[in-house]
Amino acid sequence: MSFLDELPTVKSGCGILGILRKRDAAKIRAQEALGSIECVRFRGSKLGAGFAAYNIDGDNSHYRIKVFVDGVETLETVKQMLAEYGVVLRRELGYDDSGASKLRSWAALADAPSREALTNAVARVNEALMQGEIRGRIYSWGRYVDVCKGVGYPEDVCVDFRLVERGVEADLWIAHTRQPTNSPGIYPIWSHPFAANEWAIAHNGDVSSYGANMEYLRYRGYTSFVGTDSEVMAYLLDHLTRVKGLAIEEAAEILCNPYEAEDSGMGRIIAHRGAPLDGPFSVVAGYCDGDDIYMLALADRSKFRPLVVGEDGERIYVASEEAEIRTLSSEARVWTVKPGGYLLASLKRGIIHSGREDYELFFRSYCTHQAPTHAIDAEGMGYAELNRRIREALNNGAREVHVKNVRGQRYLGVNIPAGSRLHIYGTPGNCLANFNKGAEIYVYGNAEDDVADAMYGGRVVIHGDARDVIAQAFQDGEIFVRGNVGNRAAIQMREFQDRKPFLIVGGRADDYLGEYMAGGVVMILGLDAMEHEDKPLVGKYVATGMVGGRIYIRGRVEQWRIGLHPPKTDTLQYLRGLVMEGLVDAETYEELSREKAITYSMLEQRLQPKALSRISKLFINKYFSPPRVEYRRLGDEDLALLGGRLRRFFAEFHLGEQLLQRLLESEFTVITPQRKH
Repeated sequence: MSFLDELPTVKSGCGILGILRKRDAAKIRAQEALGSIECVRFRGSKLGAGFAAYNIDGDNSHYRIKVFVDGVETLETVKQMLAEYGVVLRRELGYDDSGASKLRSWAALADAPSREALTNAVARVNEALMQGEIRGRIYSWGRYVDVCKGVGYPEDVCVDFRLVERGVEADLWIAHTRQPTNSPGIYPIWSHPFAANEWAIAHNGDVSSYGANMEYLRYRGYTSFVGTDSEVMAYLLDHLTRVKGLAIEEAAEILCNPYEAEDSGMGRIIAHRGAPLDGPFSVVAGYCDGDDIYMLALADRSKFRPLVVGEDGERIYVASEEAEIRTLSSEARVWTVKPGGYLLASLKRGIIHSGREDYELFFRSYCTHQAPTHAIDAEGMGYAELNRRIREALNNGAREVHVKNVRGQRYLGVNIPAGSRLHIYGTPGNCLANFNKGAEIYVYGNAEDDVADAMYGGRVVIHGDARDVIAQAFQDGEIFVRGNVGNRAAIQMREFQDRKPFLIVGGRADDYLGEYMAGGVVMILGLDAMEHEDKPLVGKYVATGMVGGRIYIRGRVEQWRIGLHPPKTDTLQYLRGLVMEGLVDAETYEELSREKAITYSMLEQRLQPKALSRISKLFINKYFSPPRVEYRRLGDEDLALLGGRLRRFFAEFHLGEQLLQRLLESEFTVITPQRKH
């Protein structure tokens, strides 16, 4: 039995992957795409998987049409209908899978009067095939993209289409392993990737805007869908770029639907109302315009689904988990796309849009440690077996265990004895050190999502970056991260009596730092940005709902980044009413309207008490009030609280006394809760 067979499914999400070669690099083999997506097999199930391969060279003079059919009679119907709409089959490629599914894939090369004529023909054929009992579906039609998908795991689909056996190579691969949430998995028509002309997408998440998206497309003439929220994304991208003529960047911003868009972006979002996506999603998409091949990745505006991107000398990557990238590249620089952001890269131009501002400050090679020769080798080992081996070593009297070649195995360090030490060389998967009650865990590399959830004792030391939701409900002990942390770090941290947790981050933090924080101490040091005082060390919505604890952030944090403020348009509308009543003067209103965001502290400084009391209802209620924010040097009380742990942090990462003294001389933004108004 392969270790892959032991992996259970994870009901929370699918796995996505994108691999794009750079201009002078070799093509990417099917075996590489398969190995990468299979390392997160546990994210999917036997109910669907697939690949999309893009090639810009070769003979692309004909359209490649691919259709699932339930038999010869349906296939003849498809051929006849295509001919009626002017589509000429130049070469029938025949069945290109083994027929393991209830529907079998058939392909042909074809010509059409125009792309619009072909798109219309596909719609009419699919409408006919989906009436009553499902007889089939045209699932891919384009010059540069070849979609192969079916029922099963990625390995099953790869074998079924003989991708490795035929030596298939591509400039860009999109891959998916599926955990169905919005449609069953008995037919391959529901598997990813979904395609529309030269676009193909793979998606993880649930799109709550599905109804609005469907109506947007139906109003514009699209009539046939398979009934899953993922498919509409391919159609939306195709419509916005092919029909509306928008640039890929413009289409991406519309679909991401960020909370705060630039004025021009907000205008496009409003102009295409019904197209923006909402709900938790991460998406990887491919596209070719005949001149270049593009890879696009989208993150929802709250970043509720995992998404990392990476780059090395030859390739650019998109993945649900960093382990997928590490399977192919130990040298890749890996970073996260910001909430409501997107990555855009192309074969010829490389990275066009990185997914965040100043992305070069969001990765760094921190780890130079080598595993000892006696370390447990996790290569090719499933997480259950690896955890068993670790427990076995500890039960046999070892107090210190080393594990090398870790790539995405989950739950490491869970339920190991207090007082033991676990050293991890590589990239541990989700849920590292959850419920830790006194063990020490060291990671010589980056860590994936959900580190130290509900930890109530011990230490976790990460020599690289940590991704989203580190230190959730963290109750006692200390966590040191040399690099950066992702979204929702330290949410719901808490303390009780003498139990006080400490999270110290040497780099930066993304959105929602300290959300609903109820205790403990967080420090964001920004050590690698000491020469860049203008670069923010945190994202948005810091300390939203905070009721306890302390947050220290080196440097001045802009007020609009702290807390969750009402939309600026709502605040301005209320202020206009106060202007009309004579409680606010027009000059103050104009000054506030020019601010990026309007915060309660701005209003405290500029409004008279009566006007402030009226508008405070937008910001304050019986459950929440804005936190207290100070900008100052660390005082004696702060140093008594932090000094010992800061010195341990600097000693752990060999950072030196000079840097520590420079840090202690810096000013910090200090955030604490204040009494409710």
